[in-house]
Amino acid sequence: MTNIFFAVFLAFFYSIVYTVAGPMIAAQDIKFDQSQLLSFAVCFILSSAVNFFIFSVIPKLHLCTGNGRVSQYLNRGLDKVGNRRLFLFVWAFIFVSWIPAYLILYPGVLAYDMISQVGSALGEITNNHHPILHTWLIRFFMKLGDALFSSYEFGIGLLSLLQMLILSYALTRLVFLLKKKKVPILIVMLTALLSAIWFMNACLSVTMIKDCLHAAFLVLFVCHFTEIATSPLEYTLRKQNLFILPVISFLMCAFRNNGIHIYIFCFTALFILRLSQIKKAKAYVALIVAVLLPVFVYKIYTGPVFDALGVAQGEIREALSVPIQQLQRVAVKEADKLTSEQTERMTYYIDDLEWMEGSTGRAYSPFCADFAKSCFYSDHYNDDPIAFWKFYLQTGEQFSKEYIVAFLSNTLGYWYPGYYEFSYVMYENYPPESFAEPLERKTIWDSQILKRYYESVCNSDFWRETPVLRLFFVPGFTLWFLLYALALAWKKRGFFTKVLPLFLPLIAQYGIMILSPMSSFRYSWPFYLMLPLAFIGICEKRSCEY
Repeated sequence: MTNIFFAVFLAFFYSIVYTVAGPMIAAQDIKFDQSQLLSFAVCFILSSAVNFFIFSVIPKLHLCTGNGRVSQYLNRGLDKVGNRRLFLFVWAFIFVSWIPAYLILYPGVLAYDMISQVGSALGEITNNHHPILHTWLIRFFMKLGDALFSSYEFGIGLLSLLQMLILSYALTRLVFLLKKKKVPILIVMLTALLSAIWFMNACLSVTMIKDCLHAAFLVLFVCHFTEIATSPLEYTLRKQNLFILPVISFLMCAFRNNGIHIYIFCFTALFILRLSQIKKAKAYVALIVAVLLPVFVYKIYTGPVFDALGVAQGEIREALSVPIQQLQRVAVKEADKLTSEQTERMTYYIDDLEWMEGSTGRAYSPFCADFAKSCFYSDHYNDDPIAFWKFYLQTGEQFSKEYIVAFLSNTLGYWYPGYYEFSYVMYENYPPESFAEPLERKTIWDSQILKRYYESVCNSDFWRETPVLRLFFVPGFTLWFLLYALALAWKKRGFFTKVLPLFLPLIAQYGIMILSPMSSFRYSWPFYLMLPLAFIGICEKRSCEY
């Protein structure tokens, strides 16, 4: 009966989103058209049929339980190879699979953020808007390349190789965690294969953005977190874990400013879900210290260390994409209903309230908060945060519909699979003079076929326009994967205390995504990398040992 409920409910929910809510928000026309009824009915019938297959048929297949003859044969064969040798083979397989992208895109994809980061790396680093650890890394490798071969590009090429090594190691670690947790071997092998051949991993592994190293250390962190959530005693007995966890956790936080929020959420939620086991805390004192240590180190790093180096924190507006966008929409759509006092208050926080086309080039965009953020006075917010939130809540009470539409518009790509405006992969090739010191792409392997391939897969809308296929290439896939995974794991014994903790990293990452300034694939990419972890909660039979 539970399977039928989930099949019908998710089919209904998906059909509403895909045929009604999504198109309305995308068109910014919040009106129901009766012609949408037919589309809804067709989508609901098809989705229900697919869902019945997912919830009723797939769980009964030997392919998914891992008890089939093929699975048993593969397990025996891999056991003969040995874990260490197999680990090195998988790591090498993933790394080598990305080498064509490295040769074509050498020294790396010089993304938009690099324009400002190169200036800081070769000058003075004064702000943590782009994590200074990443900027320091760029500085080190650029100066190394200049010292060795009088070439900044050579240094960036070395940094690309480092990123490839760390990310491929992290994904290999994930593959072996799945194997250790008895996920069906076919899923484990598919994870390894897709990690290697998925062009997005190859291109982003050589892209000069903070997301790459953050994603790599995030994957490593969630591997450790999953082991803590499933087998804390076994994890604690391996003393090296207590040293490795703080290091990778700190790096995960330091390479992207919202990493600390993921870290705190995961362990806080795990603590709440395991409150019944608090009496066993004495057995895990060393583990508790290892968990708390990264938080203290990160606070020291972003506090006294930043102060000593003269580094300022990023502006608060970077964390306020949602409320700024909501106020922005009210200022645009409901200007005639605002009192003079409200208009004055709006102007106090956000410059250029007219937001008309041609207005200093900052036209209102319902799907991207960057334009509004660029005109937000962070200093005015910092003077009295309570006054801002009071004004924000009072305005929201009066214009609740506009607040809801603003939120749904800004997060459209994270829940509507038909929207793919920002689902591209970085492939910029800016003119050399765009950077503080001229940088250019110096392709090592001048293969026109491969060049066209990467240009096509990164920039073509074919992947995103094709029904079904686009599910795997747009950020909106993440929500539906998470919902279906939770539904498939719902019937597991001890769902809230044993199974739900395994999904906390995915939930945390999705929460970070919907608070971001736009529904970009770049922000959802870490979710895709962690996605296979859900199969531990869906497939693992043994109880968590806590």
